[in-house]
Amino acid sequence: MDDDGFVEIDALTRALDVHSLRILVAIDRTGSISAAARSLGYSQPTITQHVQRLETRLGTALVARTARSAALTPIGALLATHAPRIDASLTAAATELARALGHRVGTVRIAAPAEAVATTIAPALARIAAELPGVEASLIEAGTEEAIELVRSGRADIAVITSDSGERGARLRRAGLRPTFLYAEELIAAVPAAEAGALDVRVEASALTGLPWIFGDGTRSGLVAELLGRDEAPGDLRVSRPDAALALVAGGLGVAFLPERAFVTAPPPGVRALGLRPACSTRTVALTLAEASAIPAVAASLRMLAARRPSGLEVEALAEARRRSHGHRARFAQPIALAPLPRPLEEESPMSVSPRSRAARAGAAAAGVLLLAACATGAPDPGTGADTGEEIDHITVALPGSLSNLYVGQEAGILNYYIASIAQEGLVSVDAQGRVQPGLAESWEQTDDVTYVYELRDDAEFQDGTPVTADDVVYSLEQARDETVSPGLAYYLAGVDTIEKTDEQEVTITLTAPDAAFAANMSSGGAAFISSQAFWEQNAGKVGTADSLLLGTGPYQVTEFVPDSHVQLERVDTWWGELPKVKSITVEFIPDESTRLLAAQSGDVDVAFNVPLAQASQWEKLDTMRVEYVNDLSYVGLYFNTSLPPFDDPKVREAFAHAVDRDAVVDKLLRGHGEAATAIMTPESLGKAYDADEARKVLAEIPQYDFDLDAAKEALAASGHPDGFEAELLTPSTGPQLGTAAQSLAENLASIGVTLNVREVPIEEWLASLDASSSYGVGMMWYFSTLGDPAEVPSYLLGPGNPSAYSNPEIDELLAQAGAESDPVARAELLVQVETLQAEDVVNVPLWWGQSATAFAKDLGFDDYSSFAFISSWPTRLYRAEL
Repeated sequence: MDDDGFVEIDALTRALDVHSLRILVAIDRTGSISAAARSLGYSQPTITQHVQRLETRLGTALVARTARSAALTPIGALLATHAPRIDASLTAAATELARALGHRVGTVRIAAPAEAVATTIAPALARIAAELPGVEASLIEAGTEEAIELVRSGRADIAVITSDSGERGARLRRAGLRPTFLYAEELIAAVPAAEAGALDVRVEASALTGLPWIFGDGTRSGLVAELLGRDEAPGDLRVSRPDAALALVAGGLGVAFLPERAFVTAPPPGVRALGLRPACSTRTVALTLAEASAIPAVAASLRMLAARRPSGLEVEALAEARRRSHGHRARFAQPIALAPLPRPLEEESPMSVSPRSRAARAGAAAAGVLLLAACATGAPDPGTGADTGEEIDHITVALPGSLSNLYVGQEAGILNYYIASIAQEGLVSVDAQGRVQPGLAESWEQTDDVTYVYELRDDAEFQDGTPVTADDVVYSLEQARDETVSPGLAYYLAGVDTIEKTDEQEVTITLTAPDAAFAANMSSGGAAFISSQAFWEQNAGKVGTADSLLLGTGPYQVTEFVPDSHVQLERVDTWWGELPKVKSITVEFIPDESTRLLAAQSGDVDVAFNVPLAQASQWEKLDTMRVEYVNDLSYVGLYFNTSLPPFDDPKVREAFAHAVDRDAVVDKLLRGHGEAATAIMTPESLGKAYDADEARKVLAEIPQYDFDLDAAKEALAASGHPDGFEAELLTPSTGPQLGTAAQSLAENLASIGVTLNVREVPIEEWLASLDASSSYGVGMMWYFSTLGDPAEVPSYLLGPGNPSAYSNPEIDELLAQAGAESDPVARAELLVQVETLQAEDVVNVPLWWGQSATAFAKDLGFDDYSSFAFISSWPTRLYRAEL
């Protein structure tokens, strides 16, 4: 194009203005000048003048007018097509400018059908109002097609819709809309109790075709009927509301198929809720214009929507899988905030800023990678000097994230465990080798496969000086298994039948079935955070807040908590154990990794969790700090959705497995700070059965897929997709190492004809995508375990409701046996069989077992430092070391 062409385009660009573009969109939508004026709140002459000015500048007609209507000319229609995206881009820029100038950051308009309001939209709007000051969110009630059109035309920022498959999402993506998967819901068969007596917790829909069916907008019966090829028949009924459908089922008048959200309370008497076999799901997604997703307020609102899966009644067929999924998501819990604005470095000297003010500025940043600081052997660091025996007046701990509640039951991220275990205790504790030791219970006995009897210490006191009683323990554990009060802990106690006071200092817990992992769950690394009944009642169950704080039996008491800023703890003399050497602890919440480094360089940090590998050399050069690299209990690997093509083809999965270069990832990406994984279980998780070398040898016997691109090409050629294909893989923004590893895999796959598009998304969107109904065929799994039970991760990845939509009855039976087996070696052997079967089917491809880095002041020592160090009163192990 010559220079005149560039000048002409520049002139056309300068002729456009956003107000005129909005007017063209309104005219196109309403079909008249007067209606467009009313919809925009302008007078008709103003609208006419704007259009005429733009026509004059462009030298062409944009609107064809008649006496009663108006329509866009082809040029006007072209501008109207581009207008919403131009508007979104300008809004994103204006939002950033408003934030930089300290003004309100804007509005978010969410369009959704009425059925989504109570379960999805209302909770998100409440969180936006409470947690995103400056953002004004509004609701537009609209049907599915209308909501999509509202976003496409720029009249709404987000549309929340429900569809039956991922095909529609692909079409919308091609149309320029960006779908964000929020959650999937299984369809539940509501069956008259009289007809359901002999049925299992899951039933084939075809087995119910002999009964009348209840159709209508309030049900999903039409979807199931379409899948079966069943036509409406005489005797079938129609309703417009799910509660009406349930009432008809309760009357014995037919069967209804409803989404999970319809069961927010127990079904009426006479109704039994059954899962379907095979499962049938609907998907709820949020749609935005691609340009609008860059607006900070829109992006934060999308995270709010993705962070919460609607909770309904625990239908028996779904309960266990839902609890496992919630337990995994809870480990990544973190506050949501608007993305931070970049700030010029010259605005201030980092040396003049206190750690607390740095934490406040960084509080809006996304939390860093949350890793458990741990080690493989528990041996003292050879670079740490001997204990001087001195008391330590104060230490400052830098946490790589932010907390809004201290009670693990309400916010169950890894960071919450770090803090809560300083102040609160369980009935038992976990030592450096992961073995169960006495805690508040001086002794305990397992009297049969399902019964545990705990004898409490006579000298145990809460930090307010009141004695610990059996009533306090029973009340705290009952609160912990209440899913409303403690959504972050209830999963661990799902198998508990009763919790009873059986003597003045005795508590007896009975399970519904044997559970080899239960003993450790009664520690502060699991679900036991004991407080007094009086404290619970005094605060109406709202503990862990800035007003209520925490009350426990640990060696330190929380004296101040400012959400998203810091927490202060002071040593008390009420603890039953030996008095720790550290008197006072300040925990600063500093999510931004560069800000943490600045604080350490200024000498303001004594302990820093999760030193980023990219900054490791800078931390190592600090004169006042040492960095320790240690194995942890995390697992990273690929998983495949075996229900989606092309990943339903084992040969495709085999090709991916051979394209993974684990050793290169560990050596180059992780800089040697990790270990190439041969299994889902970590060697440390098998510590009760084998020593570290034996565990690695046992796990290496599981079938392996070596890095071999020739073998990968052969496997793809033998598949049903020999010419390759294109797929998308999401990685979490808080785990940049996962994204880099995925990009490395994509490069390898490209050489065999497979295009893998890697996209980094907020942690909430990544967690939502782990649902098997999310339409992503391949994903990156990232899992943390606080207690290191060897069955925890395999059960999540391979048990009922797993992310791979994988079903293997033999594995289900082996997992059940492992759950009940108390002998560590026998249990490990069962789990190795599980891993062998899944490896043969190439359902998961292990990549690496994690290692993390923790920085300590050089004059601060730590006794028995291990994988389990930070889940049981860890400051008691600190000491002043000789330099």
